[in-house]
Amino acid sequence: MGKANLVALSHALSGAGALVVSLYTETDLLASVRLIKPLGFAVFAGGILLFVVSVVYLKRAFLGDVEPVTVRLFTTGPYRLVRHPLYLSMFVATIGLAVAFRSLWGMLLTLAVFIPAVLWRAMLEEQALARRFGQEWEDYAAKTYFILPPMC
Repeated sequence: MGKANLVALSHALSGAGALVVSLYTETDLLASVRLIKPLGFAVFAGGILLFVVSVVYLKRAFLGDVEPVTVRLFTTGPYRLVRHPLYLSMFVATIGLAVAFRSLWGMLLTLAVFIPAVLWRAMLEEQALARRFGQEWEDYAAKTYFILPPMC
């Protein structure tokens, strides 16, 4: 198995694992179910919305692996602020679902396993994008955030 396949597999399995654990391991969090469920689902919906918007900007390039499959560097829309809005959206959606289902284990798995897998893949993509786009990538990377924009 090649490195790109291992990265994709770890990313997919860790995300799916976090979602499954969230669905089946409700814990007694300190927040009221009436408060936490709608909040979690709102966060989840925000993550899904960002995911859809990001995919719309990428179009067919979304189907790529770590190596870019496009001749164009995306720098508009959600890519205007962060270089990896898809990964941000996946994190937001996954943690939102864990919160909605009151799953402390889902939150922990998201933070301890899914996020490192996402970061690994994003860093490899950054190397590939730098090779493909050179100075254009360097200029873009210098004025955008990696995955998280600053919190106001």
